[in-house]
Amino acid sequence: MKFRNLFLFSAIAFIASCGKYEFDTSEINQDIVNQNAQNLLGVTIDPNQDWRPIRQGCVTITANADLQNIVKVEVLTESPFNNEEALVLSSKECKAGQQVTLNYEAPDYLTELVAACVNDKGVYYIKVFDINNTSVDFRTASARRRAAGDSSFPSQILLGSAIKSFNAERTEASLNSEYHNVINYDKPEGTGGRNRWYTVWNDGSWANDRLWSHQTVAGDGGWSIDNGTIVRPVSDPGDLATVKKYVEDNIKKTGGTNQTNGKANNWQGIAQGTAYFSVDNNYLTSDGTPTILIPVQMNTNEGHFNTIYYYYFDPAKVKTANDIKNLPKFRAINGYKGGSGFKRENEYLLPYYGDSPVEGMWASPIIPKGYKIGFLNRKDYNNQGDMVNCASGCTYGDGRLNVEVNHLFGHYFTSIDKQYAQDIIITDASGKNKQTKNGLSTNGMDWDSPRIGIFSANNRTYLCFEDGADLNFCDMIVEVKQGTEIIEETVAPNVEAIAYTMCFEDRPAQADYDMNDVVLTAERYSDTQVKLTLLACGAQDEVILQGTKSSVMEGKDIHKILNMPEGQYFANTQIGGYTCDGVSDIVTIGNMSIEEYLIGISIKNMVTGFTIGMPKPAESPYAIIVPMTFNYPMEGTNIKKAYPDFIKWAADVNASKDWYRSSEGVDRFPALFLKK
Repeated sequence: MKFRNLFLFSAIAFIASCGKYEFDTSEINQDIVNQNAQNLLGVTIDPNQDWRPIRQGCVTITANADLQNIVKVEVLTESPFNNEEALVLSSKECKAGQQVTLNYEAPDYLTELVAACVNDKGVYYIKVFDINNTSVDFRTASARRRAAGDSSFPSQILLGSAIKSFNAERTEASLNSEYHNVINYDKPEGTGGRNRWYTVWNDGSWANDRLWSHQTVAGDGGWSIDNGTIVRPVSDPGDLATVKKYVEDNIKKTGGTNQTNGKANNWQGIAQGTAYFSVDNNYLTSDGTPTILIPVQMNTNEGHFNTIYYYYFDPAKVKTANDIKNLPKFRAINGYKGGSGFKRENEYLLPYYGDSPVEGMWASPIIPKGYKIGFLNRKDYNNQGDMVNCASGCTYGDGRLNVEVNHLFGHYFTSIDKQYAQDIIITDASGKNKQTKNGLSTNGMDWDSPRIGIFSANNRTYLCFEDGADLNFCDMIVEVKQGTEIIEETVAPNVEAIAYTMCFEDRPAQADYDMNDVVLTAERYSDTQVKLTLLACGAQDEVILQGTKSSVMEGKDIHKILNMPEGQYFANTQIGGYTCDGVSDIVTIGNMSIEEYLIGISIKNMVTGFTIGMPKPAESPYAIIVPMTFNYPMEGTNIKKAYPDFIKWAADVNASKDWYRSSEGVDRFPALFLKK
């Protein structure tokens, strides 16, 4: 969720007790109020329920992240890398090496938070910490990729043998076939499968494509050969909690507004670039030290079919896609079934064999400085070693090299956008005929889309692979430990302050619990100020605001604050109804927390004469505070219909603490666009 104001504020000193801000509602008949709530909500309220799912905390951060020109530290809800849902809970200016204590108020559902150092360019370096921890030291995180060149690298590396790539095999079949390349659909012929002929390989451009393995390694460093790769155990397991956080927030596997078959569709950000994704055809640049890769996740059930290869070239000499097709490719990492967990167990070396490799030749551990390094994934479906299967193929980070593979109907072609079509000649029991097939994905790939992306976070570079067709690019995540230039973030993330929403029912005894009679939001504006916004009005009675400390709103009727027309009672609560901009004011609250400030606000119904503030524990929810801007229920919609998990939380304060984030429910008013 996005909010408008970035902010910078000092640590907030919390007042020891919030209870003194609770209002005496004894003049309201609680028996009637509770019976009405029971009738409408149908739940017995937890005796500890106080209707504000907020947790206060304090953490001391040492600003010693591996980041130049640190200017502030922050506490966030999530990783900020390419993640619009990240929100700042607290922030304070500092210099590198200083210790800074920050008080914060966090949504109660969170069990871990993110500490961040931020430099003068807005670049972030983060570390995940448990919400119960009271200190964060970035020196306990993995160090920046070190420069190499010592004796820990092999003195002897010999090249092994080569095989034809699947692209080379298909080219050969295409050139030797009357009807071009023959590829089995998904089953052996005679058991329901049908052969399909393609014409995209028949220009011969892939004919000389070869994939090489490493044969022998000797010397220092503990390196060995494992099925054609050069590998050794990792000495530093790394800060996997932080890696997990920024990988999963940066490239989500599921969810989001752009999905394909329930999976997050991430290809456009990878193809077009973001602040953290490179767009240079997904090439790395050698920094003149040995290049080492570390797999950190293999979240694909087909990982054991995959083999990652690399190639390199002098960009001054290699210019076209056809030039790259003829380059030798070398085995880097063998895939495996890894599951959804993160780990750093093995690291893999990528040596240099010159431009014309020959089996048995010697290698250098260093790819020349300035050379481009590219990657491909060879997927050998069912480990048959046979290209006669549409699910087997070689896919690249350079999308120009994927045109042919993206035509493979029945697997890779399913990720192509519906606007693209191809003609396929098929054979079946009736003989030969031609069919026109369209891609199957909404917001799908182009013919020349990449299937490997490169992103950066915490001064590290990562490769992310799409080995199939769901477009989430989360199948394999590989860290570049060293050997390439670090991809610098090009745009600072727009991470904004968390906002709090306060909702009232103006007649507790007759409440319909649509929670929109009065809707306020508050967010930190400075170290002593908040921005208070009256967002919505769903009350017919004259209702005045109290305790706001606002010259714009204090003691005034909500209808008049919103400048509503005569006879108009509801604002921003009905689709197709009356809407208006929210009204905001900058309010000085001193050293109070936002939660303390909000629970000091009440409304007075001038018709009933009752003052309504935050309920006492176990009382009915005629006022609630939500630690986020959310789409409150529409006029007349019971909150349990708009947010079904609200009832679970009402009955058990430890259940469904994030009920307001659930996608289940109906009839919510899209409040976010009204916030100013």
